[in-house]
Amino acid sequence: MANRVTIRIHNQNYNILAEEDESYIQQCAEIVKSELDQAMAGTALSITDGAVLTALNVADKYSKERQVSDNLRAQLKLALDENARLARELADLKKETKKAAKAAAPKEEKK
Repeated sequence: MANRVTIRIHNQNYNILAEEDESYIQQCAEIVKSELDQAMAGTALSITDGAVLTALNVADKYSKERQVSDNLRAQLKLALDENARLARELADLKKETKKAAKAAAPKEEKK
């Protein structure tokens, strides 16, 4: 069920209809407010220019975070692949150890 949430950004109310809960929408609105305030600080930008600059700043942050996330996923995949390789190697070594123990057992009994 969609939630209707009213947010206020730059003295303007916006009615948002979203699946997410109100606290999440308000959190997103706070990010936009903060970014817009930073973009417009000390300038005479129009609200439209400020919004475009804000969108570019948010897109920049998103892109950089996505690169970090992709890098972490790649590192995790490498670690999981290495873990699987080591698990196979350990299983093979356990098999070899059991075979060696069985092969040595009759020799010890003869002594």
